[in-house]
Amino acid sequence: MEEYGFINITKLMHCGVYALVRKGQVVYVGKSRQPLMRIFRHVNNRGKPLGTSLNSESNAKCIKENGKGISFDTVWFLPCMLGQLYTLEVHFIKTFMPKHNVRHNPEAKPKPVKEPPIPIPDDIRAILKQMITITGLPPLEDRPKVYIRRLL
Repeated sequence: MEEYGFINITKLMHCGVYALVRKGQVVYVGKSRQPLMRIFRHVNNRGKPLGTSLNSESNAKCIKENGKGISFDTVWFLPCMLGQLYTLEVHFIKTFMPKHNVRHNPEAKPKPVKEPPIPIPDDIRAILKQMITITGLPPLEDRPKVYIRRLL
């Protein structure tokens, strides 16, 4: 079959770690139990605005450039055992430090946005002033209750 130009993609039927590459640079590393379906979703979401895919929750973990899907031109795949998925993904994220991986990549961590505190309305503030907090009360009993099961 290879003489006709076919390539063997049997390894994509097993779990593994994949890397999305753009112009020779790794831009995203991921893991999947069903890599064919996961890579298909990445291909389907390229250039689309964030949240337009059917499975946008799974894509929410990676940062999108300009609110669009990850742009890539090459996919590399490493098949592995199910128990190795997490370890290999973390290893390759720390090795390549792709810009679209937030987890395990210290350089791609988003800066936290501090939101101003919500002011407490005056009517609720008046109720809070009327409440009394009592602390330091002694326990009801000095020793915990022990329940012994009766045999009949």
